[in-house]
Amino acid sequence: MSKTVLRKAAGVVLFLVLTAVLLVAARFLLVDDVHSYSRVMLQELYAQAGQIDTLFLGSSHCYRSVDPAAVDEALGTHSFNAGSSQQLPDGSYYMLQEAASQNDLKTVYLEMFYTGYNQSASSDVPLACYLLTDFMRWNSPYRYEYLWEMGGMASVADLLLPARHGMATPGNWLSLWQAKLADGYAAGNYTYVTYPDEGEAYRGNGFVYTEGTPQDGFATLLDVNPEQPLSAFGWEYLTKITDFCQEQGIRLVLFTAPLPSAYISNTQNYQVYVTALQTFAKENGIQYWDFSLYREQKELDLGSGEFSDAHHLNGAGAEKFTAVLCDVITRDAAGENVAALFFDTVEEKLSECPDNTIFMADAQIDS
Repeated sequence: MSKTVLRKAAGVVLFLVLTAVLLVAARFLLVDDVHSYSRVMLQELYAQAGQIDTLFLGSSHCYRSVDPAAVDEALGTHSFNAGSSQQLPDGSYYMLQEAASQNDLKTVYLEMFYTGYNQSASSDVPLACYLLTDFMRWNSPYRYEYLWEMGGMASVADLLLPARHGMATPGNWLSLWQAKLADGYAAGNYTYVTYPDEGEAYRGNGFVYTEGTPQDGFATLLDVNPEQPLSAFGWEYLTKITDFCQEQGIRLVLFTAPLPSAYISNTQNYQVYVTALQTFAKENGIQYWDFSLYREQKELDLGSGEFSDAHHLNGAGAEKFTAVLCDVITRDAAGENVAALFFDTVEEKLSECPDNTIFMADAQIDS
């Protein structure tokens, strides 16, 4: 081999090494991953590889609503909440595959907050993808499949230079660097994902405890399109998740964490969404539990004091809901027809057994 060829090869290698060093340095200096819920969640998910048998998936309505510690105490499982902010159906699908590749999953509970299943594509919310792919294993095929599906070639730049979508505020750089060099990544250290001023704290295995109560009423985020209660994108990935679970012998349960009665009252055509999921569940031999339509109101006993805003449970509400969810799971395992615990329609729920947010909303209107 000639000296010219060797020099060119050495130049290429040197260029690649310098580029890699610069990219690593840029991530260290510019990207705030210390204060990321999803970074801690995935770190714990990987640390528990081979142990998890029960998985919860979904958006913030999942990770703010279900406490795995309470689930395990009640049911004797080893559960994990792999929800993430704005997690879309494809994010749930790739997280499911990632978790299943490392664990012998028995049951998956998929939270079905309706707005995510009405997006037209993954690229509608790029950050929902990056919150997961930034912290998935470097050698995970699902990481790259998800990125490619979301952004194609453009997503490669975001993978190599995450500061493009996650740069820290310059005023926080010094404290960020100090945290990274000290205990910012230490397992079990939740100091950097605890926000007393904002009333939020990461509590382990994916669960985030939220304080506060609704300050701005219960206006809806989105009305349901009666002609298309789920988008084609939503149907596609719900079907993929269902098929994957059936192929792998994993029991799948669809559920919706409780929404305030005042919120579903303000959401036009929510019944159409419920009916669509009830039909899908029946056709696929699975169950759908919408706890917004739960009959035993005295048991769940939710009001404005159990919601942090118009549609999220706060920590107190999550504790109540997790206990009720475990009770339903236990009764279902014992052979009870738990479908009878839920109203079939929104109209029945609101007329016969609304939660206390309805009365709060009425009082606000009267005043």
